[in-house]
Amino acid sequence: MRRCIFCVLILCAFLFADSESGDLAYRADKSVQAGKFAKAYGLYERALLSSRKESDISAEGRILVSMATLRIQSLDLQFAEDLLKQVRKVELDTNTLGAYYLAWMELYLEKKNVDKVINIKHSLSEKFLDEIPDGIRGGILSAAAIAFAQKGNATSAKKYLEDADDAFDGDAPGKFAFASARVNSLLHESIADSLYGVALNYSIRANRPFMSATILYYRGLNSSDSAIAKDCFLRSANAFELLGLPRNAERAKKKK
Repeated sequence: MRRCIFCVLILCAFLFADSESGDLAYRADKSVQAGKFAKAYGLYERALLSSRKESDISAEGRILVSMATLRIQSLDLQFAEDLLKQVRKVELDTNTLGAYYLAWMELYLEKKNVDKVINIKHSLSEKFLDEIPDGIRGGILSAAAIAFAQKGNATSAKKYLEDADDAFDGDAPGKFAFASARVNSLLHESIADSLYGVALNYSIRANRPFMSATILYYRGLNSSDSAIAKDCFLRSANAFELLGLPRNAERAKKKK
C-alpha cells in the first residue's frame, strides 16, 4: 500500500521535474523504489528546501507526504506525524490529497489506532474516491479492511477487501495478496499463510526488498509453526538491516 503512495507521487514529481524541487523529488522517489532509503531521505530534504525556495506550496506538500511515508516505513512514527502536520492540505491536488489521507491511515495502522483509520475512510466521499488513482483508492480500502479485521468485524473487513480488489482491478496482485493475507490473518483464517506466500513471490519477482522483508515479518506473526516463524523473522531482520532500517530489524529480532 505504501508503494501506491510513492507511485502517485513519482508521477506528480515527474510532471513537475522541470523545477529543481521536482527533479530532486523524482530522484528520491526512484531511490525509494530501489530500497536506498538513506539516499532517498537526503534527496527529499534537499527537495523540500528547494520547494520553499521556489515558494511552491503544492510541491512542498507532495514532498512532505513522501517524507512522512518513508518515515512510516522506517517506523519513525512520531517524526512521520510531525511531517504530515506540516502539510497544508487545502493546497494539494486531488492525487496528492489521496496519498496524504492514505499516509495518515498507514500511520494509524502502525500505531494500532484502528478507530482513526476507520474515521478517515468514513470522512472520504465516494466522489473523491472515484477521482483518485486506482492504486491510492485500493490502498485506502485495504487499510480500512485491515482496520475492521483488527476490530474483529469480519463482514466489514471482507466488504472493503472486495472493494479494494475492484479498485486495483488486477493491476496490483501482490499488493492485494498482502492486504488479503493481513485481513485473513487477523480473522484467523487458515488461507492467510498461502496468501503471504503469493504476496512474497510477487514482491521478490518485482525486486521490492522492503516489501519482501515486511511480508516475511507478518508471515512470521501469522505462523503457528515456531520453526517457520523463526526463519521468517530472521530473514526479515537480515533484510531490514541491509536496507539500513534498524527499527524494523529490531522489531523482527524481538520476535525470533
